[in-house]
Amino acid sequence: MKEKLKTESGFAYLDAVIVMMIVMLVLSIIIGVLPVFFQYQDLNYMAHEVVKTAETEGNIGAKTLERYDEVRSDTGLNPKDISFTGTEKIGATKNVQINDTIRVTLTSDFVWFSGFLGGGINTELSSTASGRSGVYYK
Repeated sequence: MKEKLKTESGFAYLDAVIVMMIVMLVLSIIIGVLPVFFQYQDLNYMAHEVVKTAETEGNIGAKTLERYDEVRSDTGLNPKDISFTGTEKIGATKNVQINDTIRVTLTSDFVWFSGFLGGGINTELSSTASGRSGVYYK
């Protein structure tokens, strides 16, 4: 019995150190990856708010872009691009006829593991929301 204890002495400490290293590795990966979900959620929120405003206004003009600026300042997220596609504009105006599709696409950059890998790894996030115009133009 004593000989078995002498040959296995220190293994519990070694197991504890290995388990702690694995736990720390998993936590560091979670801390590095989790912010992308929060940024993507904010990007989705921004896209839906802009579409909601465009639907009620019936155009993609000044009020829609004003709402975009408000939501951008609320979330603290600064997307690099906003585009409106799938819209059937009336003539040269920014008005969209009732029941025509309004689609907003927002793109933003995200840097993965910026603290671990120096500059990090750049990734582009994109969020699209669509709706239908609710204003009838004669």
